[in-house]
Amino acid sequence: MQSPFGESPFILSREQALRIKVTDKCPWRCSFCHSEGSRDNADMSWGPELQQVILALKKALPKIKEIHYTGGEPTKNPELATITAGLVAMGLEVKTTTNGQFNAEELERLSEAGLESYNFSVHSVEAEDFLATQEGRGVSRTSGKKRLPSLTWAHNQVQQELASILRAKELGAEVKINTVISTIADMPRVKKVIDWSRSHHIPLRLLNDLGNGMESILAIRDILKSLGAEEILRKANVGSSSCSTVYRLPDGYEIAFKQMRDLKLASMCRGCPRDQDGSCEEQFYGIRLEQRADKQYQVRLCLQEENDKTTMSVENFLVSDALKEIQSLIND
Repeated sequence: MQSPFGESPFILSREQALRIKVTDKCPWRCSFCHSEGSRDNADMSWGPELQQVILALKKALPKIKEIHYTGGEPTKNPELATITAGLVAMGLEVKTTTNGQFNAEELERLSEAGLESYNFSVHSVEAEDFLATQEGRGVSRTSGKKRLPSLTWAHNQVQQELASILRAKELGAEVKINTVISTIADMPRVKKVIDWSRSHHIPLRLLNDLGNGMESILAIRDILKSLGAEEILRKANVGSSSCSTVYRLPDGYEIAFKQMRDLKLASMCRGCPRDQDGSCEEQFYGIRLEQRADKQYQVRLCLQEENDKTTMSVENFLVSDALKEIQSLIND
């Protein structure tokens, strides 16, 4: 098994999460966003059909203990608290990735429903830096066709997220911060995020830009080196390409560098051109459940390719070679 680079102590855990894409909606348009592989999904809602889908997937994969919301921005689904309460009642731990664009009342509703773990995607702590990560939103129209960036919009987005992070921490939620690095030019922006996270004693993960290959990975290594970071631990999940290396800064603050190791499903990846030309970005990361615009549930196993091996109805997935291969990875 290919592991994160380095020779530090190694922790191996078993993948137990199911990712649920609850909405496509998002107020941001980040340059590195992959939108979980699709942009034509319905907002999910809680009901007997979704419950039965989750039960069927849990029966096939008994190791599933955790649901991780993705999107879009999950909190833009108005039914999120109801979905959360339903999943928690099934005995599942519920987590979310979020950009923090919600008010204190919504945060409290989600926490009361049982959503107690938040991975905040923080791209910047300053409006100018944040706006540079956006491709199409956060603009104000002037006369004619000219469009000017709105620093006011960017400022409000940043301040709302930082306030949400601190409030979630006050409520006792598990809080982490993720930030994406595309190139070495991101170093000044990222160091400000690191400083803010460290000052508030919040765990931080550096994520490479999947679409920017080794340039992104080398940039992260350079940033860690510039900070005097020392590698202390490596982690990997059985049944997922997800892995990470943990570093400690001279003052004791720890930063994780999340990476992808080489883990492919033969049933899905054999014969794929991306496997042959090296353009596969995520390998096999895990199972994603989504609901199409026609309200049909489907499983997605790959971000980059959409065909009958990578994206299928739940019914087809439950009798697929892909499921058998995943079972052999995580159910042993």
